[in-house]
Amino acid sequence: MDVLAAGSAGPQPVLKLVTTASIPQASALNFLRGAEDARDIGEATTALEKAALESLNKTTEAWRQKFLQLSPAERSSLLSAVTIDDSSPRARDVGQVLAQAVRLVAPRGKSEIFVAYLLGWWYRVCVQLLDGSLPAISADDLEQETSDLRDQFLPDNLPLAPEVLVPFSEEDSLPYRDRQFVQQLMWIALDEERLWSAIRDYHRAWTQRSEWLRLNLISEPELDRFAFQLFDEWEHIFYERVAKMRRDGEPADEISGQEILERVSAESRARVRERFTATWLSRGTFHALADGWSNRIIGWHPEFPSKLAGLLAEVAQ
Repeated sequence: MDVLAAGSAGPQPVLKLVTTASIPQASALNFLRGAEDARDIGEATTALEKAALESLNKTTEAWRQKFLQLSPAERSSLLSAVTIDDSSPRARDVGQVLAQAVRLVAPRGKSEIFVAYLLGWWYRVCVQLLDGSLPAISADDLEQETSDLRDQFLPDNLPLAPEVLVPFSEEDSLPYRDRQFVQQLMWIALDEERLWSAIRDYHRAWTQRSEWLRLNLISEPELDRFAFQLFDEWEHIFYERVAKMRRDGEPADEISGQEILERVSAESRARVRERFTATWLSRGTFHALADGWSNRIIGWHPEFPSKLAGLLAEVAQ
């Protein structure tokens, strides 16, 4: 009643009551069920007026009186906005019901994962609706998300892990500060802002690869081929830049290493799948290779092999 009064100048609200219980056939609430052939606002209004007058329930007394104080037109308008969905699935069964609902659009053999991703999106939407950062959600929004998600599950693409979308803070980067790939970046005197960005890319790439492997959306050999492509790109640029440095008589310094990192990051064309084009995956995987992933070691400083050998010798002592 309060919602109706507050929005009297705007569009009619939808007041949906959802319950796992079943409405008895003899109940007047049957007249407010969702099926159009079952709805009868006049009968529902008459039955609820009678209940409001005869009930002795102290808890609902104030609300019943407020209902009876409405004009006949206001009561009818209120109940016209109400829809009751009874016999709704319990929380534990929602996934199964949803899988059945999207069976025609979910990728074959991946319906369970598809539903999990769709629910993950819906949970994020719910939070935004509750905190007011998102005013409303439409059926078109749901249809668009379903279509986009299905597109991500096509053979030449991969879905984006929800964990990757979580903001990455300065505090989150602290556990990575003693990693080998970070030391490699420090050898080229990378500024703090780009160092943090590199750690974030590494974290995202590691998170994404782990999710794909956990869900069997990608295989280790396919990731290894991706690592090979990245290594090949790095190798070409690294030795080209080192050769030029030697021809020009330039010192093997931090600036040369920064230039190598910048070129590799900007010029990389390797893709784990043709249509998965998130550049942070390549950048983060380059840092994983600098950390020793996939049994391939890359680096940025022109003299990184000797520096790395010294570092490993210190660790072994």
